[in-house]
Amino acid sequence: MKRARICFAALPLLFLASCGYFDREPAPYRPPQEAVSERDDLGASIYKRDCAWCHGDSGRGTGYGPEIHSGQNGPALADFVLRTGRMPLRSPNEQMRRRPPFYTQEEIDAVVDYVSTFAPDGPAIPSPRPEEADLARGAELYLSNCAACHSTTGIGGALTQGSFPGPIRRRTGVIAPDLTASSAIEIAEATRTGPGAMPVFNRGVLSDREVDAIVRYVQYLQDPDDSGGAAIGRVGPVAEGAVGWIIGLGLLLGVSVWIGSRTHR
Repeated sequence: MKRARICFAALPLLFLASCGYFDREPAPYRPPQEAVSERDDLGASIYKRDCAWCHGDSGRGTGYGPEIHSGQNGPALADFVLRTGRMPLRSPNEQMRRRPPFYTQEEIDAVVDYVSTFAPDGPAIPSPRPEEADLARGAELYLSNCAACHSTTGIGGALTQGSFPGPIRRRTGVIAPDLTASSAIEIAEATRTGPGAMPVFNRGVLSDREVDAIVRYVQYLQDPDDSGGAAIGRVGPVAEGAVGWIIGLGLLLGVSVWIGSRTHR
């Protein structure tokens, strides 16, 4: 009986301990590191420590990550994934998503310079000038090329099913991210490099002036003029229709019931 009392008294302690265990943030993925020599500069040291296990010591990829020495890889794409916190990942099978940057701007610049030696022909970091662009032209280009994935209001949306490369393949939903927190450089970089499932819009498709116009319109979408009414999440006619049916029709039914009750008195 005494043992049963002790076990019963210890149950709350075990429950609290388990809650504390599951509540802890998992530690970032830290694979075996490449050898770092004293001759390595800041960019090389960070790359060998955090990136080489997945992308290879010369950027040619491994079973855990793609190669980064050809195609659209280069300064613009490396800068984009680092400044938006999409890299480095906590695990090789984690989906890229926007997070606070893991590195300082100085460290980002150093890694970009080092990765540029792998892919010297990749797009350079753009210098957009949206203040000189045409907002109306930007709206036309955005609706024609971007709205199908990122929505007409720039809040993003679900696309289709995809899978992560690597030895452990798992299917996941592909999401077009929202653009509400994207800076001008990030918008231009994504347009030129096509990260993830996004298509590449090179200069043969969109000129620099057209990219500037898109950047200006996206910046407008980040803080639009809602003088016509409430934003309602800016998800479009679905939310507006729901408000019309639930609130508008509800008020009409309420008024009808009230009139009917007054009539029969």
